Amino acid sequence: MGFGILNAYLASRLAQQNKIPFIYYWIDALDTLIPERYLQKIGRFIERKTINNSERLFVTNEKLKDHLTKLGADSTEIEIFSSGIDFTQFNSNIKGDETRKKYKIKDDQIVLFFMGWLYHFSGLKEVAIKLAGEKSKYEKFVLFIVGEGDAYDDLMKIKEKYHLDSNLILVGKQPYDMIPQFIAASDICILPAYPDEKIMQDIVPIKIFEYMAVGKPVITTKLSGIIKEFGTNNGVIYIDTPRRNRTKSG
Repeated sequence: MGFGILNAYLASRLAQQNKIPFIYYWIDALDTLIPERYLQKIGRFIERKTINNSERLFVTNEKLKDHLTKLGADSTEIEIFSSGIDFTQFNSNIKGDETRKKYKIKDDQIVLFFMGWLYHFSGLKEVAIKLAGEKSKYEKFVLFIVGEGDAYDDLMKIKEKYHLDSNLILVGKQPYDMIPQFIAASDICILPAYPDEKIMQDIVPIKIFEYMAVGKPVITTKLSGIIKEFGTNNGVIYIDTPRRNRTKSG
């Protein structure tokens, strides 16, 4: 079984030579993660070779299945295995009171929560600046972010420049077993990524399942993979961009 691009291709060739069935398992649209666009074409070429060498193809959602069929895969050879959740770890009985107390979040404050890698296209900078631009309107809102990444330094600069203080909390990378408590401490979980960002089109981040397992409403931009997975009546509210208010259809 292989998950990557080059390593999966090499493994699939070895498996084929030794008459061992090979499964290509996709949890991301791998070629879109390559930073250089000209190398993405090479990535897709290698992926097609691996697909041809594979006995079965596994994906985590419907949009990834579409992605593979565009690469030439036979749809009848693709099986969907949705991301799983450990309900003993993520559930609506978890309390976030201690976490709110630790970070001095008041009972009447509304926590917008995000966790994960902080890409520049995550939309978090736009949300932070929006809170800063209308402080009197959003004074009771707190943007609480767990994670590290490309946008972390920019978010710290926004926090300092606009004196957000307790309205923007950045705690960096945290142990995974603490994540349920962070989610439980929130009121609304968000995924405000740029909707036109190619990397985000064909995936359903597992964090969405974790947010929902803890019983939190989710606000996300209109990402095609998430819309196809959850539809419009499953606790997910869709917005157009990180800067706009809720849409009529959301």
